[in-house]
Amino acid sequence: MDALKALMLRSLDYAGVFPPAQLPMNDAVKEFVRCRQDKDEWFLARFVLPAARIGEFVQLAGAELAEAAAVHQPWNLTGLFRSGASIDEALAVLRSDGKLLRGLVDTHPDALTVDSCELPLPEEVINSHDQEIARGFLAAALKIFDENNFHGPVFWEVNLKKSFEHVALAAHHANLLQAGRVCLKFRTGGLTAASIVSPENLARAFKVARDGHVPFKLTAGLHLGMRHYDSSVGADLFGFINVFAAAVLSATHSLSETEIQLMLEEKDSAAFVFASGKLSWKNYEAGVTEIRNARTSGLRSFGSCSFFEPIEDMKKLKLLS
Repeated sequence: MDALKALMLRSLDYAGVFPPAQLPMNDAVKEFVRCRQDKDEWFLARFVLPAARIGEFVQLAGAELAEAAAVHQPWNLTGLFRSGASIDEALAVLRSDGKLLRGLVDTHPDALTVDSCELPLPEEVINSHDQEIARGFLAAALKIFDENNFHGPVFWEVNLKKSFEHVALAAHHANLLQAGRVCLKFRTGGLTAASIVSPENLARAFKVARDGHVPFKLTAGLHLGMRHYDSSVGADLFGFINVFAAAVLSATHSLSETEIQLMLEEKDSAAFVFASGKLSWKNYEAGVTEIRNARTSGLRSFGSCSFFEPIEDMKKLKLLS
């Protein structure tokens, strides 16, 4: 396997029902089928399914799920749960959404596999800046996931404009009991310039997650491979090659926040070299084994409302044929 495929293997969580694509559920289902049939399907990880739209999904995806079961190729899902402002409200919503998703999978056991879940942290936990409060909440939430027989990683979204070190420490302690169970989710962009996370904040988040041995995923604004200016947003957006390379090389070489930030801001695609089974940027490199290890312990995936746009961009960058 070459370094590029090791870097991006099963990295894209298809979120077609979300902006900016915001496809109707029926179209997103059909698009996901096309993604699974594409020659570059190695890039695809899972379908992002909001718990609030499970009923709609069941109505519209029946034929596709029957086909998946018939050919023994179940869909991998990440269940997107809702949350609440307070801890009590968040746990109540989690119980409700957990039952919805469990019911869906039990109804289609040969067609669907939930291999991860994700949801926002309640504001009460984020604003507490208290590790013990965070640890207590995560323990209670994981118990609900276990009761619904969801034992995979759970990605908790934090606000990068606020301090979240107490959450990372709580996640680290939880993972001492169940390795890789509690993960973080970072939102890198949006539809307005104000929603774009600064490179400084994202670099800090990468380092906090790395030092705490907490896996993470990214979402929003990662449609193209390299960092670039988007006129519709009015700001520079991050590239998925930048963020994955930065995560891997940061983990491999224990890079500083400044070095991580420089990689996140890199706009020259030629600066990232994929050759001889290695990824390199400036004087730093990682082989396939190191890339795989960093993907497992660090950046797992990114959410995108398009599969084909990132693929086409990698072809423009001459990374794919």
